[in-house]
Amino acid sequence: MNPILYIIYHFLKLVTRICLWVYYPRMTVLNRQNFKFGRPTILVSNHPNTLLDPLHAAVRVPMIVHFLANASLFNGPFLNWFFSTFFCIPVERPQDVGGRPINNEQAFAKASDFLSKGGCLYIAPEGTSYKGRRVRPLRTGAARIALTAENNESFGLGLSIMPVGLTYEASNCFDSRLTIYAGEPIWIKDYETLYQKDTFQAARQLTDDLEEALRALVIHTRDEEENRLIARLETLLRNSKPVTEPVHFARTQYLIARFRAWQERSPAEAMQFRQEVEQYFRALRNQGTEDRALGRPPRPLWLHFIGLVVLFPLFLHGLAHNFLPAFIPVGLARRLKLDVEYNATVKILAGLITFPLFYFLQYKLIYWLYDWQTALIYLLTLLPAGFFAWAFYRRQKHLIRYFRFRRSADKGKLQALRDTIWKKTGNLLAKKDI
Repeated sequence: MNPILYIIYHFLKLVTRICLWVYYPRMTVLNRQNFKFGRPTILVSNHPNTLLDPLHAAVRVPMIVHFLANASLFNGPFLNWFFSTFFCIPVERPQDVGGRPINNEQAFAKASDFLSKGGCLYIAPEGTSYKGRRVRPLRTGAARIALTAENNESFGLGLSIMPVGLTYEASNCFDSRLTIYAGEPIWIKDYETLYQKDTFQAARQLTDDLEEALRALVIHTRDEEENRLIARLETLLRNSKPVTEPVHFARTQYLIARFRAWQERSPAEAMQFRQEVEQYFRALRNQGTEDRALGRPPRPLWLHFIGLVVLFPLFLHGLAHNFLPAFIPVGLARRLKLDVEYNATVKILAGLITFPLFYFLQYKLIYWLYDWQTALIYLLTLLPAGFFAWAFYRRQKHLIRYFRFRRSADKGKLQALRDTIWKKTGNLLAKKDI
């Protein structure tokens, strides 16, 4: 490989890891050891968050990863040069071809040849990015590329597909939770016999197996209604019975299975439960409060007031010196009015410009007013102070919502409704009668 491209790739990889860590600081990686490999591999994942999904998988792999990318990204001379140079292979979708027949034979042949040379390739087999916690039906492209590459080497290549599950709490929101679950490799050589008999059936079977594997690695809900219910029950569980993220992930998967079984067994009772949860969260919204006010009341208020007085100057420091670089990306994402799947990508890319630019200008100002030592100390405080300001703001917002609950005339009814929902949720998890 060109040594300059090698250096650029690893520099961009480092920058990407830092950006993803800053935007998703509450990130949890499960089965991290599965990312440590040096064999020919196809990385696949579900695809709810456009350009960020492949990056979450690729930055954890020691190999240089190439990407199958939408052909629309290559429109224009500069974009075509950029994506072609930096390890992307264009693949056509119906929306990319303007009505003419799709032709991906050349792209698939290039991808198979790359894998035959021991490379690592990322593919999003859902084809298109969709917001939501579910795995859509997969297309067979990844399976066909894998089988072709293995067949070209008489099934002696040692190629595998490694599924990666991405579960976002709120994919477009800063500081939201993200669980990255690395699955076990699916070995393509295991499909040799079936491939020799029927190439189409082998691709179909491999795709079905891959889809099943991906669904086991994410919080997979059937539709938006079920996802909303499960997310609300997760909120109750986090507030009343918090556990580590790996345990919470497994608990949520189990809760989904138990609720579906209850729904099939007693649909009327399950529907009543849905309505109770909807009624409870609607009441919270109408009263301007939140479940945390009921499930996790704050520590002694005198501690909060002391903290408010003592730490407020630090909050102002973090807010004043991070407001513009943080606000501009958010405002840009709103002004562009893109699909919600693109919001986080736009914010991160814009933040890559605004934060270094404003930090540099602020550093130069302090340097001009004082000296380089003072300016350097000031510069080093900016990002930690920004994180603190965000945490301080969230804590005060929780406190205000707690006071709203305490002043509510219906707080007794609200607490009783929550207790009913909590009891039924606990019975679901404990395999008791609802």
